[in-house]
Amino acid sequence: MTKSVIVIDDDKDTVRLFSEFLEEKGIDVIGRGYDGVSAVKLYKEKKPDVVLIDLNMPNGTGIYAIKKIQKINSKAKIIAVTADGSSSTEEKLEKLQVPIIQKPFKMEQVISQL
Repeated sequence: MTKSVIVIDDDKDTVRLFSEFLEEKGIDVIGRGYDGVSAVKLYKEKKPDVVLIDLNMPNGTGIYAIKKIQKINSKAKIIAVTADGSSSTEEKLEKLQVPIIQKPFKMEQVISQL
């Protein structure tokens, strides 16, 4: 069965390129967002199998969105894709049980996590 994914990043080029690559690999990108608030809205509307989300964004950070999405569905599969490698960020994600993929990343790394 094809996985459905929403891609959230404040960089529109990143979202576009990420989405195109995933679709080439047979993954169904059912939503694209550019901030934390739209991530939560898209999750509610689309109910994807996986959320790929950046952390440092305007209008609701990735951490904000992750917490909101986990309140909606405690079993939601969320993967943080970020350049923020600080130990405090890693600790927050660990507490939220969200795996992290560091930017720059190899797409195979992302695919293996889905």
